[in-house]
Amino acid sequence: MSSFWVLFDMYMALAVALINLVFATFILVRTPNTLIYRIYFFICIAYIVWNFSDFMTAAAGKTAWFYLSLVGSGMLPALMFHWIVTMVLPEKRNSIWTFFAYLFSAVLSLSAPLGLFLPGVKAFVDSPLWNILYLVLLGPFILGGITLLLLAVRKTSDQGERSRLRYLLAAVIIGVFTGLSDLVPLLGIPTLPLGHTGSLAVSTILAMGVWKHREAYDVLAQMRARLESMAEMAAAIAHEIRNPLASIKGASSLLSGELEGIRDPRAWEHLTIIREEIDRLQGILETFQYFTKPIPIEKEPVSINRILEKTVKLVELNPVGLKITLDFSQDLPMVQADASLLKQVFLNLVKNACEACGNDGQLLIRTELSPSAIRILFRDNGPGIPPESLRRIFQPFFTTKAKGMGVGLAISEKIVRAHGGRIEVRNLDPRGAEFSILLPVA
Repeated sequence: MSSFWVLFDMYMALAVALINLVFATFILVRTPNTLIYRIYFFICIAYIVWNFSDFMTAAAGKTAWFYLSLVGSGMLPALMFHWIVTMVLPEKRNSIWTFFAYLFSAVLSLSAPLGLFLPGVKAFVDSPLWNILYLVLLGPFILGGITLLLLAVRKTSDQGERSRLRYLLAAVIIGVFTGLSDLVPLLGIPTLPLGHTGSLAVSTILAMGVWKHREAYDVLAQMRARLESMAEMAAAIAHEIRNPLASIKGASSLLSGELEGIRDPRAWEHLTIIREEIDRLQGILETFQYFTKPIPIEKEPVSINRILEKTVKLVELNPVGLKITLDFSQDLPMVQADASLLKQVFLNLVKNACEACGNDGQLLIRTELSPSAIRILFRDNGPGIPPESLRRIFQPFFTTKAKGMGVGLAISEKIVRAHGGRIEVRNLDPRGAEFSILLPVA
């Protein structure tokens, strides 16, 4: 290796450490205190420890700095895996796989400084065995993270989210290949080390992805503030309407008593219209309450399959021509949930499928068990959802129907979130749509 490259690589390591110091400071000062940003902060710290220690090792020789650099590089795979899981599968962010990723990283990382005091451990760290174990123990988590990102990029319909995931995917792939160039020479294979150069590219790409994520977070925060203001206004309006509406309903009841001796059909027809419109307005006010107040949930152990069976039987009482197929996993555990609210969500999704598919439609309802959640799939063979509507489909009062208020899916999404879950939608190829509900297992 030429002296020029050694000098270049040395100062590249210093540059990466300084850049990540800037990024870490930015995270502390300018971003919200959420898990995604906290993990990214520690990723920056790991890059600082690794690259600055390598700079000092190149400047002063193989001293304690060399073993400290292994601490930083050893923790990076676990941090990256945790970050990826938190972004694409938030319900599994504390899964057993995340635990093992940190466990293996901690064992390898802590063995490096212990080598300064224990000759036997030092011999292990200095041997190719440390690098082999690094690849064997942490390699599967790196490949697993790449696989999760590839699946998430294919699945998401949100262009902004897809862009952020592609940034992260590019960073991980670059980091893997350039990082391997640092490990391979330690196994006795001559290769030009590109780890620090790759670190600069990875750090820059991650920072761009985090910046885009922050912009999206700011937009969501502004939307949340506007929705809170609208909710307060809606609550005030609903309160002002409810009292006179109750008076009108009471007056209509009195009026019906006075009309008992009158046989004029038009008078009764008008009174019926008044009552129906009063009931409709009261229904609208009750709908507003879902958006202005937290949803009251009475949780108890319930069977998701049983709730779905009751929902389907309820639909079958009013034949709509939709063929419903059930494919239930029989080993689902009980979940802590409000059965009546979940039935409301399921019924709304079935009704939407009926309206989308028509009389010759088909709907598959499937339940699956994942390590920490139950997945409920509603898959129809309708025309699908227009791309411009996918991003807004869970917004209150958004609808493409000639009739309806556009609150069914918004309420369903809020109910699912109140249970600690999430609901997603995507179009199927060549036709159809799929709604997916994830509910955490107690």
